[in-house]
Amino acid sequence: MKRKYLGSKITRVSILFALLLTTPHLNFAQETVIKGVVTDIEGNPIKNAKITFSDPSRGLNFTVKSDKKGNFIKVGIPPSFYRITAECEGYYPLQSQVRLRFGMTENITIKLTKIPPKIEDDVDLSKGIDFFKQGKYDDAIEYFERVIEKFPSSTAAYYNLGISYLRKGDIDQAIASLEKAVESNPEAIEAYFALGECYFNKGESEKAMQSFSRAIELQPDNPKAYYNLGIVYYKHDRLEEALASFEKTINLNPKFSSAYYQAALACIKKGDFKKAIDYFENFLK
Repeated sequence: MKRKYLGSKITRVSILFALLLTTPHLNFAQETVIKGVVTDIEGNPIKNAKITFSDPSRGLNFTVKSDKKGNFIKVGIPPSFYRITAECEGYYPLQSQVRLRFGMTENITIKLTKIPPKIEDDVDLSKGIDFFKQGKYDDAIEYFERVIEKFPSSTAAYYNLGISYLRKGDIDQAIASLEKAVESNPEAIEAYFALGECYFNKGESEKAMQSFSRAIELQPDNPKAYYNLGIVYYKHDRLEEALASFEKTINLNPKFSSAYYQAALACIKKGDFKKAIDYFENFLK
């Protein structure tokens, strides 16, 4: 009886000892590890990126951050399908999916795309506009050219540069900049107005009419476009077309006083003095 008891005790101790030896090994084998690196498109590491692993069906969420080398690691995540969201200030967020299995190590690489700077937040643009308002066109041009170096396809930068050249009196440079503005954005109506003014000042009336006509195509209800077109017609004694343009301006904006005045001048050239008086009276009103 005594031997039987001792044998039973030894057996129990042996089993317990075996469990103690094997249990840590089993737990370690079941741990799931996910690690990786966060970089930009060029492969440069991104630190402090927030990586979130989510399994909405089970209500699981785990978050880690990348170190200065862009590396991250998370140990002990329950196996499942996870949605990965990577976020970092100044970069577009990125989402993907991964399946984590028992005892497996998953290596992933996350590439984030940098959010481009906004031109409206650019300091050089603000300085250029300030100099333009002060009439310091050379300084304005210098800063707008800096903006173009940073935003080579910016309509606003080329437009502001062109207007600065126009006000400075450098018509050819103004046209070159404004043409680039409409090239980058064919619907930039203000650039067509400025181009029309440039060509008018240069004596290229056909191109001026084309620019103002393009503005009308873009905004058929813009009285300023019809008025400017009428001025070009008037200069070349195309009086009927000029009057039609001024009338259109008045129909769109009855308080556009200059249109009455120019219409009156066109009527005088035509010899229609009675109608000219009517336009002058409306101008005075």
